[in-house]
Amino acid sequence: MSRFALMPTLVCLTLYCLFRISVLAAGMSFGSPPDLAIVVAGAVLVVVLGGLYLAVVLRRLPPWVPAVQVLLAFGPYAVFGDAWGPVSALPAAALPLVLAGWAGWSGAALVVAGELAVRLLWLPSGGLTYALWAALTSAALGLGFFATARLGHLVRELAATRAEHASAEVARERLRIAGELRASLGTRLAAVIAAGRRAADDPARFPPAELVEGARQALDTVRSVADDYREHSLAAEAESAATVLAAAGVPATTALAAADRLAAPVDAALAALLRRTVIAALRSGVPSGCRIELDAQARFTVVFTGLPPGVLHEAITGTVITGTEVELAEEDGRAEVVARVSPPAGRVSARRTKPVATVPWLAWCVLLVLEIDHLGTAALRLFGARQLALSVPSPAELAVAAVALPAVAVLQLHHVLPRSPGVPPPAWRVTLAAQIGLVVLALAAAGDITPHTYLGMVAGVVLFHVRAPLSWGLAALLVCGVPVLLYGVEYVADGPFVVLGGLTSMAMAYALCRLPVTAGQVRQAREELARVTVLKERLRIARDLHDLLGFQLSAVVVKGELADRLAGAPGAARAHLTEAVALAEQALSSVRSVTGEPAGPAFGQEVEAARAMLAAAGIEARVRLGAAPGEPAAIVLREAVTNVVRHARARVCEIETTSAAGTVRLRVSNDGALPPVAGRPGTGLLNLASRARQAGGHLSTERDGERFTLTATLPARPAAGSFLQGKK
Repeated sequence: MSRFALMPTLVCLTLYCLFRISVLAAGMSFGSPPDLAIVVAGAVLVVVLGGLYLAVVLRRLPPWVPAVQVLLAFGPYAVFGDAWGPVSALPAAALPLVLAGWAGWSGAALVVAGELAVRLLWLPSGGLTYALWAALTSAALGLGFFATARLGHLVRELAATRAEHASAEVARERLRIAGELRASLGTRLAAVIAAGRRAADDPARFPPAELVEGARQALDTVRSVADDYREHSLAAEAESAATVLAAAGVPATTALAAADRLAAPVDAALAALLRRTVIAALRSGVPSGCRIELDAQARFTVVFTGLPPGVLHEAITGTVITGTEVELAEEDGRAEVVARVSPPAGRVSARRTKPVATVPWLAWCVLLVLEIDHLGTAALRLFGARQLALSVPSPAELAVAAVALPAVAVLQLHHVLPRSPGVPPPAWRVTLAAQIGLVVLALAAAGDITPHTYLGMVAGVVLFHVRAPLSWGLAALLVCGVPVLLYGVEYVADGPFVVLGGLTSMAMAYALCRLPVTAGQVRQAREELARVTVLKERLRIARDLHDLLGFQLSAVVVKGELADRLAGAPGAARAHLTEAVALAEQALSSVRSVTGEPAGPAFGQEVEAARAMLAAAGIEARVRLGAAPGEPAAIVLREAVTNVVRHARARVCEIETTSAAGTVRLRVSNDGALPPVAGRPGTGLLNLASRARQAGGHLSTERDGERFTLTATLPARPAAGSFLQGKK
């Protein structure tokens, strides 16, 4: 998309140079064969001038280029006279691209004023009419070239900053999640650490039960928060909630206004809030009714009737949505959960890069200037017809042109008026046909008075609105066919600048219509890349929360329960409690680490941690390591061992690694698997399967009675150090 951002400028510039060369050749002939050497010299100057402008657009230029452009635009008047120019549109367009602010625009104004002065003072043969036309054309075309190049630059800049924009959004999301984690987990983990320290100091007075209960609550919070960071949509969650409630016999109504304008983090958080609220309500019994509503002021409400008090309190506890207040009101069997989003959702999601929001109007204003240029040119040709040797239309023909040309301009501006993406002008087929008919009628009636480049302006709109290949046929007919039909083949053959001028206008009009659309598409792609990147980061954090903090807190629970069972042996109990406090402190540190740049664990460290956790749970660890895997295997091992401790009644857990054919295989097996539960597999296994796929491998599981085996096959990675020696 961005690859062709500067293509319109190149096309317009090429056509313009060809147009100026053809005008020069015609002006040097005066009815006789032109002096070929002079025409070639002038053509070379035009090409050099165009090449310098292209260097300005590509931003590959030394500081003296604008001065050389001005010299090349005005110097040839001394040699070619009236046959040269006006070509000052190119330096007039280049100066605002090179010089910032008023300096560039003042320089452009001086170039246009110079064109007027040359025609009035140095080459006055064309009179005031021709001088005004030269200045008007230079200003309008210069503005058109500037706008085309600037819009192309914007498209390229947007495309070039996609990665930076995505990185900035990821960093912003990390900061937001870090704040939420501190609010939802920091307090709980601090309480766990304090309880563990009290119990370690005096197990008899402060039993480990408080530590165990706090760690379990923190573990539940980790699972809930990790689930909230996955991709959820309030609209989809509301539809699912209505289905579940209906299946339970609860009448439910939903009314979501502007749900599609919610910022992604708020959308996901509100969806999670709704899900937890509905689950809590159904666990308490069967409510008599439910209403789910999001109003235009971004006030989200879930109302249940027929619920006992206190049912929803736990559902909203720990819900943290940045910029949002969550409240619960209960009265007479009615429970209302309210989340107010601030600032309003529409304002949040409507954030747009300012230049992208304004470029459609910039392009429209430039097209307005071009329309004024064409109308002004027609008026100047009429008033200076005799001096310019043009045929004067009859009063009736002038009346037709006086009505048709402003109507063409109004329809042109109507067709290119900025609208929402994909929304065409009302009845555009009728109005476009009317515009084509009116411009042909004006040309037929007023003849030379009407600029032939009008056909190109209309053809550019045809290219923009009509689908190819029909649009190309209609545009060719307008630019090439209409002049032939009206004036004959000889007229066009003798003056190819008629067609070249029309093609230049067509390319410029089409570019000014298309580039704002392209800029919007690049912006959407840029925002989508940022959204997807942020989503991936949220999923990574969710997995790390589930795997890392889940592992650590599960170990805290195991250590606390073991210390509780060893109440009669204070020394051993104190040792386990000290380890539990250390693990809780690691978990608190992990809250910060999971929102930083991801850093993978070492496999050797995970093996030792697995040994300690299995031993604390009374499970014998049998480790045989024939290879040293990398980070993905370390994460798989951590989650697999956590599942053994939490979900199995194992006596022995075997950990084995082998290598073959460029892969490393990790096998974790235990002999105490519980019977499978019908339904979807656990979140942990889904996480591990996803990680294995991302690492270029795969995950498989096998159940044989009470024996459960998890096997991860991953690409081999070079070992960071010596292989660990297996122990039995």
